Amino acid sequence: MEGSNLKFDLEPVRVREYSPIREEVFTMLREAILNGKLKPGDRLVERELAEQLGVSRTPVREALRKLELENLVTHIPRKGVVVSEISKKDIVEILDIRACLEGLGAREAAKKATEEDIGELKGYIEKMKEEMSNNNMEEVNKLHNQFHRKILEIAGYPRLSQMVSSLGDYISRFTKMGYTIPGRLDKAMKEHTELIEAIMQRNPELAKQIAEDHIDNSKSVILKQYEETQKKSKKV
Repeated sequence: MEGSNLKFDLEPVRVREYSPIREEVFTMLREAILNGKLKPGDRLVERELAEQLGVSRTPVREALRKLELENLVTHIPRKGVVVSEISKKDIVEILDIRACLEGLGAREAAKKATEEDIGELKGYIEKMKEEMSNNNMEEVNKLHNQFHRKILEIAGYPRLSQMVSSLGDYISRFTKMGYTIPGRLDKAMKEHTELIEAIMQRNPELAKQIAEDHIDNSKSVILKQYEETQKKSKKV
């Protein structure tokens, strides 16, 4: 089987005494997939990755097997290992689960939020508006994630935060699709403000509904963008 002829922008693995090389390779490849450096459909050839990362093929092989268990890569007969495509089913499943979890978090936050908590949430909104005006989407995305993490922190359910965090890695693969739809960011900001107001009113059920609707609205936008992208790729 021939090589992929693709050169990925991956730095050599740093060997740490407390972490096996296979774990370092796994972490590096996983992050490269989640942040888009390695794109869906990219072929991952053991020999080429080993050379670029400065390791033997064994830890690369073990890392690829572990990535396959997470459905981040797929082994295709006669083609080898490729970065898994994002499917419509993936988007629907992950965001439906997230809507349920975020709804629970918002409901509990409305019962427990202090004035200081609410002030911090408002602060995230103001910072997001500022970064939006500067067209700094990376910072907007970071602040958006911090806003949602703060609500889960207020809810006081550590396991809930862990569950949403575990989904967050996968969500990051497609969530930025929504940013390209005109008007979506402004609508999302309005939804965030409404959520804060429901929390301020100590209205758990309203906060839950707004949080769930927020994720559902994001899902609709992401699916629309996904379908448009799929249509364009078929025409090429």
